[in-house]
Amino acid sequence: MFNSSFAITAAALLLTAPAAVANAAEPDAGSFTYQGVKYDYTAEQQGDVKVLKGSAYAGKVPFELRVNKRTVTGRFNGRPVSFDVKDVKPIASKAGTLAD
Repeated sequence: MFNSSFAITAAALLLTAPAAVANAAEPDAGSFTYQGVKYDYTAEQQGDVKVLKGSAYAGKVPFELRVNKRTVTGRFNGRPVSFDVKDVKPIASKAGTLAD
């Protein structure tokens, strides 16, 4: 069950995460809910790339996104995803929870 809007939404949430993530030596862990599904993730800065690894559907659906200045690439549930960062729409969040 792949939904590219998930990847774009997840990237939007995580791209707007506090800058402290970019400077952290340890991966930053978090979670959010989108359309009733909880997503758990870690975010780690590796040079110019932010790597987002996590899972959805109670750990059954893995994802990994690599975000650089221009693109987001990776896999969600074993399927490749790729889109431009400019396609990511800003979203508002409260304490890591994304409203539907």
